Amino acid sequence: MKNKILVIEDNKDVRENLSELLVLSGYDTVTAINGKEGVKAAIRDLPDLILCDVMMPELDGYGVLRILSKNADLMHTPFIFLTAKTELADVRRGMTLGADDYITKPYDDVELLDTIEMRLAKKKSATQPGSQGGALINLMSDKQLFEALPTHFKEGESRLIRKKDLLYAEGQTCRNVFLLKSGRAIASKIDDYSKEVITHLYKPPAIIGASSAFSGQRYMETVKVFEDLEVIPIKTDDFIHFTLTHPGAAYYFLHHISADQLKADEKLLLQAFGSVRMKLASTLIDLYSSYEKNKSITLSISREDLANMAGTAKETIIRCLTEFKEEGLIAIQGSDIIIDSVQKLNELRY
Repeated sequence: MKNKILVIEDNKDVRENLSELLVLSGYDTVTAINGKEGVKAAIRDLPDLILCDVMMPELDGYGVLRILSKNADLMHTPFIFLTAKTELADVRRGMTLGADDYITKPYDDVELLDTIEMRLAKKKSATQPGSQGGALINLMSDKQLFEALPTHFKEGESRLIRKKDLLYAEGQTCRNVFLLKSGRAIASKIDDYSKEVITHLYKPPAIIGASSAFSGQRYMETVKVFEDLEVIPIKTDDFIHFTLTHPGAAYYFLHHISADQLKADEKLLLQAFGSVRMKLASTLIDLYSSYEKNKSITLSISREDLANMAGTAKETIIRCLTEFKEEGLIAIQGSDIIIDSVQKLNELRY
């Protein structure tokens, strides 16, 4: 079976030449004329590898990678940037977001094909059970995990929790984890001076409270409802027993806890050295990406919660939002924030 490669490139000549080269080299190809179309094609066709230009209309390559890296079916698909941008900062940004390689234009055909072949071979070896250096257990997608959950977990009595209410508070006894069926929630940590920092955004499908269940007897975070929640409580002991007796589920949670830790490290770096504008832009991009849409979204979020997510003062966030509005990065209607595209937010450098 031929490997399928998605080419995301706005230059028609480059796109057609690449497609022809790949077809002659024995690959199936899918093409997209910009970042938005590329995201749609990736989700629809699930390619084995993605070649993506950086500077494109609608949504740039960094935005494409950020969105696809959060998709369980595509997060491990090899992603190669193909661009004329060669500055170290650009390369570092791409690699930080999770790009597998970075080839500059004009490129050598042999070099490009060798890189593609190497990345596909590495992906294959990593997913073959028992292969040297490969994973003994394949990483489950969100859908596969929830299919593997015991029936009584999924058919338990659901609870509806309204916006702004608490699901649980840090320090309470961790009696249940929660299977999230619909809605969104935000997790936060509060210090001794009642200063709050939002650390995580939960969206379906998800198990809320898994980290707390693994770490001890008490919840390690406060979870507040961001959009009306429908959840099914699962007894902590039952959840841990399931995880310990299901290697695939154990690997799934280990992977996601590690990914959350890496994301927390990146946020810490941004908090230490990033400008307020960069902190706000990163927060808005994360919120936009969590909806997995490639069109305008409306965020009904309080300025206080937004400030807690960005890790700065409420007054500073209000001032920065006004700047973003004046620069055309966002629109504001009442208390709602409207984001049509994250391309300009992704391109902010200060």
